[in-house]
Amino acid sequence: MNLRSTLKNLILVPLATVLLAACASPKPESDSGMSFEQFQSQYSGGSANIDDVNQQLLSMAVATDSDDGVYRLGAGDEITVDIFGVEELSGNFRIDGLGRISLPLVGSVEVSGYTLSETEKIIADRYAESYLRNPQVTVAVMTFRSQQFTAVGAVAQPRVYTTERKITLIEALAMAGGLGDNAGQYVYLTDRIRNPATGELGTRSLAISIDDLTQGRAEVNVVLGDAALINVPQAGSVFVEGSVERPGVYQQRGGTTVLKAIAMAGGLTFEAKRNTIYVLRRDERNGDWQQQAVAFDDIRASPNNDIALSDGDIVVVENGPIRTAWVGLWNGIARIAMLGFRPL
Repeated sequence: MNLRSTLKNLILVPLATVLLAACASPKPESDSGMSFEQFQSQYSGGSANIDDVNQQLLSMAVATDSDDGVYRLGAGDEITVDIFGVEELSGNFRIDGLGRISLPLVGSVEVSGYTLSETEKIIADRYAESYLRNPQVTVAVMTFRSQQFTAVGAVAQPRVYTTERKITLIEALAMAGGLGDNAGQYVYLTDRIRNPATGELGTRSLAISIDDLTQGRAEVNVVLGDAALINVPQAGSVFVEGSVERPGVYQQRGGTTVLKAIAMAGGLTFEAKRNTIYVLRRDERNGDWQQQAVAFDDIRASPNNDIALSDGDIVVVENGPIRTAWVGLWNGIARIAMLGFRPL
């Protein structure tokens, strides 16, 4: 299997949260109808022609245009606010580290993460509450901030990068020199954006299939948000998320199982639901994600109930007090798996 078939699709699976409710029997069926034994017996490894993948990434980065015409404001931007007919309230304002500007009369207004038109409406609404009738507000960017992202893991040149405009994930990987020889199946992206459903500012975590990127699927080539961290785990990695002590990426060592992966992640937290642990695995035949539920006490009691993890598998431990259903896609994009969105 080459890396292009490895990086297949981008998934959105809630980080310290969980997926669909499932039964807690020792050997439940997966959501694809596959028996526990069939799921358990699956195993896939992978090798990749990294040079070919990097050539594709470089070519695509040159052809990529991340400017979709919708700039979102961020800390460090200097904007001019013009309120028609009210010169005293107009002026230039710099967005502070909390994403806010301080306006005459109305005080602090949060604008980071919003487009110019959205910001105009926010400011107009604030003044309309108590001071002006139908204010006409125009917002423009005077000085753009420098944006930074960090690339770590199996990339050719891991370090902090600075750009003067928005860039896509492919462009960022190209700036980092492409993938390293030991790169695995996915790219981990953590950044700060606004939740497209609620408008809430928070930290987004995504696991992104490199194969989808190299196949030119525009919907998975996301534009980086603020404070982006791009982590390319080495081949032979598994992801452990949710209610464990140290969520993150871990290397497969000597036949890593669900129980061993949880142990590497420091064990379950007090809040963990011991009877709802999920394994997510991509079906390489069609790119769909399969889900299999296991119970912690069952896999600890007998190796026959445990599952040997494949490269790229994701183990998610549900949180007891806060049950959040698995979304399965991000912003309507079925090929993106979300590992979490945490409000700031």
